[in-house]
Amino acid sequence: MYVVMNRLTVSEENTGRLEEGFSRSVERMKSVPGCVAFTFLKEDGIEGDPVYISMTNWESEEAFHAWTQSEAFRASHRNAGGTGAHGEIHMYRAVFS
Repeated sequence: MYVVMNRLTVSEENTGRLEEGFSRSVERMKSVPGCVAFTFLKEDGIEGDPVYISMTNWESEEAFHAWTQSEAFRASHRNAGGTGAHGEIHMYRAVFS
């Protein structure tokens, strides 16, 4: 299992737009080959700008990289810059699951 987490910091006024954009990902990611699960989280109990985590679980690292090279990936990220979110990507290989 390969897990990819994108930690997104966004201003309060852009949270609705960010959440709306990621809400479309729930169904879309179900059809992506190799994607086992998609979860979108909002960090709770923090001060300052809201923080979200987009987390995907993959069958393999290769499946994740195939997704990032696909036209479907490019299409889903075309308008991602409109929220002003700052992302920080973290990738993990499962040791136990």
